[in-house]
Amino acid sequence: MLIASGVLRAQQTGSGHSVNFSKRVNFSNDENRSNGDPAVVHVQKPVNSQVHPVSIKSDYSLEFQDGKESARLIRGHIEVRQGQQVWSAPQGVVWKSPPDANGVERLVVYLEETPDLNASLVEPGHRETRPYFVVYLNSSAGLEFHHRSNSSLPSAIKDPVALRARERRSLEQGNIQLVQNEGAPFELLVPSLPTPQSPFRRRVTIGPRFLGERIYAKAEYSEDSIQPEYVITVTGGVNIVVDNVPLTIQGQTFLSRIDLTADKAVVWTDANRTGELSGFDIDETTPFEVYLEGNITVRQGANVIQASKAYYDVNQKRGLLVDAEIRTEIAQFDGTIRLRAAELRQLNDTRFHARNAWFTTSEFGKPKYRLEASDIFMEERPSLFPNAIDPQTGQPDPSTLWIESRNNRLFIEDVPVFAAPYLTGPAEDPRIPVSEVKGGYSGVFGAELETAWSLEGIFGWNLPEGTELNLEADYFSKRGPGVGLETEFDTIFPTFGAPMRHYGEGNLYYINDHGEDNLGLGRRDLPPPNDNRGRLLWRSRSEWNPFTSLTAETGVVFNNDRNFIEQYYEDEWDQDKDLQNRLILDHQINNTTASILGAIRSNNFSNQTDWFPRGDLTILGQPVFDTPVNWSSHSSIGYARLNQAESPPDPMADPFVPLDYFADSEGVVAMSRHELSLPLNAGPAKVVPYVLGEVAYWGEDLTGDEMTRWYGSAGVRGSIQFAKYMPYVRSSILGLNGLAHKVSLDADYYYAQSSADLEDIPQYNPFDEDAQERFRERFQVIEFGGVLPEVYDPRYYAVRSGSGRSVTDPYHELVDDQHAVRLSLGQRWQTKVGPPENPRTVDWMELDLGVTIFPDAVEDNFGETFGLLTGRYAWNVSPRTSLLASGAFDFFDMGQQVFNVGVLSQRSERGSFYVGYRNLTAGPIESQLLTGSASYVMSPNLYVATLGASYDIAEGIDRGQTFTVTRISENFLFHFGLGYDRSRDNVGVAVSLEPKFGSYGRGSMQLNSLLGIQ
Repeated sequence: MLIASGVLRAQQTGSGHSVNFSKRVNFSNDENRSNGDPAVVHVQKPVNSQVHPVSIKSDYSLEFQDGKESARLIRGHIEVRQGQQVWSAPQGVVWKSPPDANGVERLVVYLEETPDLNASLVEPGHRETRPYFVVYLNSSAGLEFHHRSNSSLPSAIKDPVALRARERRSLEQGNIQLVQNEGAPFELLVPSLPTPQSPFRRRVTIGPRFLGERIYAKAEYSEDSIQPEYVITVTGGVNIVVDNVPLTIQGQTFLSRIDLTADKAVVWTDANRTGELSGFDIDETTPFEVYLEGNITVRQGANVIQASKAYYDVNQKRGLLVDAEIRTEIAQFDGTIRLRAAELRQLNDTRFHARNAWFTTSEFGKPKYRLEASDIFMEERPSLFPNAIDPQTGQPDPSTLWIESRNNRLFIEDVPVFAAPYLTGPAEDPRIPVSEVKGGYSGVFGAELETAWSLEGIFGWNLPEGTELNLEADYFSKRGPGVGLETEFDTIFPTFGAPMRHYGEGNLYYINDHGEDNLGLGRRDLPPPNDNRGRLLWRSRSEWNPFTSLTAETGVVFNNDRNFIEQYYEDEWDQDKDLQNRLILDHQINNTTASILGAIRSNNFSNQTDWFPRGDLTILGQPVFDTPVNWSSHSSIGYARLNQAESPPDPMADPFVPLDYFADSEGVVAMSRHELSLPLNAGPAKVVPYVLGEVAYWGEDLTGDEMTRWYGSAGVRGSIQFAKYMPYVRSSILGLNGLAHKVSLDADYYYAQSSADLEDIPQYNPFDEDAQERFRERFQVIEFGGVLPEVYDPRYYAVRSGSGRSVTDPYHELVDDQHAVRLSLGQRWQTKVGPPENPRTVDWMELDLGVTIFPDAVEDNFGETFGLLTGRYAWNVSPRTSLLASGAFDFFDMGQQVFNVGVLSQRSERGSFYVGYRNLTAGPIESQLLTGSASYVMSPNLYVATLGASYDIAEGIDRGQTFTVTRISENFLFHFGLGYDRSRDNVGVAVSLEPKFGSYGRGSMQLNSLLGIQ
């Protein structure tokens, strides 16, 4: 923040709060003085062998940018050599600075151990191992990198190894980070013993506010103070810049810059500086006080402060601004936060106090909404986003502005709508208690009111960074009141001495429901098993390092309520993963992965497997005795209990037939699958002969007996790519500027035999979600009277598709005798678009085809030699408009006949449009659905309308419509929607208010979600 380096201190005079600026005020409040020893810089000296070249070798390297330095995250057999010194380690980070004027390369190398391998240094007569090394290398003889694999990945800066490296490098340098005006890292070398004064000399520059203008300065010697001093008056528009001002934030010292501009200024210091305004040095013992007046602007980091009057004492780090306004850029939201105060005081290095203040994100002089407070305290803390960059200066911004406010009132226009005695949080998230408000009406829930409240805002808690915790309070007139807790977190904190990432989500919800569930046609009035309904959900992952993680999941529905999730969380039911109780420990070493899984059934209405526990070991692509043959394997063993879903209370109202392959079974389940492959180049083609074998054991199969299955397959995979280039094919009508036709032809021939029938094997490993299994449990009754034809058995469809043949497929049960040839053809027609000096390649047309040939058609494909014909076509007529088609077909009786055709048009600033036709025929099922959707900005930055509709041509009925209008204001999105769902015979009305962050132009995620832009 402006003063975040310590620029100003002032104290009230008299009994009121008015301030006399005619002379400086004596400060006597010692409790606000900064204390502690001066920061001492200690940096490990560069290795003194710069006449030798530096060689760095590793298996893998990921390049990224870290401030002004280029960096590499390296792993696997690392060797760093310079002269007779050799460092080795399993993982590390290398920073490289630009060469200096003499051509000397400068590196900082961080190397660390893993639980399996040490970090070591070897030199003549000496060997040393440490948990980690931070090494500084200089070389004028050259620098060489040797990596088996090297690529660029900007997000590698967030890798735990990179985070530890930056932290430990900072510690080696005495916790000093340059924020602005960075110099070369080795210019920080100073004695490591404490000195009586700060090692940082501040550089002061006084010049005109605008380039080309002149300033007028005069100095007078004053003996009015206890220590005589010079008073320098500057007029004509002045700019004062103070560099290298130490800023201490929670033990870390940063060097920052303060930039002050005003119409005129008065400076009190110890010498006549009028002859050296272009630049002079001061230290912490040099008196330097400034009074500014008229059009004052103060800049530091991402913050800008404007005021009418200001007084700063650089050494005391205290000050006062009158009629002040602070503007802080929030890069995450592409927006600005404003805070206005009648009086703004700096209390210490990083803490400020604003009286009679308000803040807002509005740019209007009179904002549409604001949060007023009697007192607002602001404090600089380490940034929630450690790699944040000041968008105006391009310099690193190491801190974030944290706000505490008292006696708060939230105003919409000039109407108070909320009050809170205390709020706290970062400026970009001020912890306003009300997080979300939704209202509406539907035939299923009645009048609806849904609210979410930030518990941090209500109770003033300070949760770990990256953590949100909300209280849900809802009411539905046809159902009842509901209450819950919801959390999301993604945070890093040290565990066992190293940074560890924890992320996930959780939800606990309860509703006293006195209504009936409406789940669609045939299930519109299902009574719940109990009025007390709800669920507990927890999903989290903890990563010790990129190769070791612990995943924990809990998913419980109260009272085994089979329809609760489908009714209240329909999107989760349709798209999210199933509710499970699981604990998984994963560890990876190079191409080997090991895991342990424990699972306990979460409910009795789903088909689930308990594991007590199960262990898996996977090895991929391991060369066999230095030959071209590769070996891959997957083995697992565990004790399992398969639990079949129980029927609903009333199978007549909610049709149900259990899926027979999920019959109750229990016992040891073990398997070991291995594949040998030999990659060959046959001219332009790649050919891979392979053999695969598996032995599997089940302690109890579907007949109640134990089973051992032997499975083997042999085959050959092949691929060839070719292209034809036609640079002279051009058409302004078709948008062609040259044409390239690229083709990829793939084939897989194999023959497989199994010693056991698939129909006898219980499905311990699920291959579908609960929503699909629930549909199949009804589908058998509704369409086939309870007996499912074999052609619709999903396990046989999976076998025909080869879903369980791979070494790593998670459902090893899904294999059987089979003889097949799979063919696929991928085609791209590409052209050039864009300016002639910088054209780019785009796909103009795409066509992908696939088919499977079954030589033993009677046994493998219900009597048809050809099957599983698939296709996908796209013609990108222009950058905005595409013609789309896809389909899947089988040729035996009652086989699938599915295809879609449609037109998609997307205009990022105006909206999107889609119209399509889908045909589905499979036995007794026939559907011909016409669908359309549109989103359009009706007036720039004011209204967005979205519309969706579907019509079943086969049955001649309307399936439903939705219509939403969104009003875009400066700070909020107001949504009003109408909808009709024929399946539920439900009409709904919805109203919601959503905060709007940042700009709303091209690329805005909120705008794209409204317009359907992908």
